[in-house]
Amino acid sequence: MTEPPINEPPPAETITYEFHDASVPPPYHRSFVLTFDSDRARIVVDSYGQVLAEQTAPMNTGLWQQVAGSIPRDLVVQEPAEGCTGGTGFTVSVAEGGAVSFALSGSECGGANSNAAERLADWVAPVRALFPPMDQLAPDG
Repeated sequence: MTEPPINEPPPAETITYEFHDASVPPPYHRSFVLTFDSDRARIVVDSYGQVLAEQTAPMNTGLWQQVAGSIPRDLVVQEPAEGCTGGTGFTVSVAEGGAVSFALSGSECGGANSNAAERLADWVAPVRALFPPMDQLAPDG
């Protein structure tokens, strides 16, 4: 069996990016899970557990190689020592054949982890762009 080039992700790799919205009234709360592999991307938008939208889009090879080959694995996440109320959260994980090979999660609140949250959002933006903007995908209540 031939190993894929070092910068090319294995074909069985699945990436999941989650955005957890701040505690705001249900009509405005929008969290989402974006799951993608070399074939397709899927987004599920919810408000406090109620699914508001779910869509699937085809993944093209160039986009997959770009995003899967540039996962920001060097991010440093440090949770605030005193906790924080009202922030957002993020999680990114990579699974290969069902086993998680990389996972990172954190909270963005009061400036904590804002760099990590921004870098992850920028990294996943090309995949997120496969779907309509949030105000069209899941309009406010």
